[in-house]
Amino acid sequence: MTDLRGVKLLPLLVVFVLLAGIAMAEPVEAGSFEENEYIIYVPDGLDNAYKYPLIAAFSPGANAAGEIKTWKAHADSNRCIIMASKIIKNGMDIPLYLKRFRKLIWEKVAEQYPINPASVIAVGTSGGGMASHLFSFFHPDTVAAVISSVGYIHENSLKQKDVYPHNKVCAFLTSPTDFNYKLMQEDKKFLTNLDWQLKWYEFEGGHRTAPAEIREEALIWVLDTLAGAN
Repeated sequence: MTDLRGVKLLPLLVVFVLLAGIAMAEPVEAGSFEENEYIIYVPDGLDNAYKYPLIAAFSPGANAAGEIKTWKAHADSNRCIIMASKIIKNGMDIPLYLKRFRKLIWEKVAEQYPINPASVIAVGTSGGGMASHLFSFFHPDTVAAVISSVGYIHENSLKQKDVYPHNKVCAFLTSPTDFNYKLMQEDKKFLTNLDWQLKWYEFEGGHRTAPAEIREEALIWVLDTLAGAN
């Protein structure tokens, strides 16, 4: 005789599993959230059941609001969270504060937002690009990729090839009329020798932030490259 007790329970079990899944997929509050040392931007439609790439953004003058404005549309289209520094800027002891910034990521931001620890992307223009390279140099355990717009690698980092991180990802966004163009070409050779995966993008206009279409293409390439590596 067939035992039908399990058959009666099966629909209830399926409903329970589906409801549990819905309960776990709680939406993440969208918007910009300002803290003392940084601004967080969260696009619409994210939920806690998934881990999202984190864009760590730097600028020459610690203009966090400007970095959010620059990268907001890219975060929306690629489902990334942005953390923009209000502290790091040209002329300060950047390596010292990068240690603090890393601590904020893992001890505060990661506790509040669903970020993917394998997809932290440092971005910035000019001095912000240099800060992004420095972040990858001093904290390779945190930074998986760099997107540098007209920003070169600090000379002190270049002198430390033996300890410079290997096998990461970098998109160079540069203009042939920028005064950092040749330095960035040398950076490309330097990172190539350290087995980084690289992409070179050029635009017109000299020393400025790359156009939106270049930034979008670079971010998509970085995300695809990181996804292929994980």
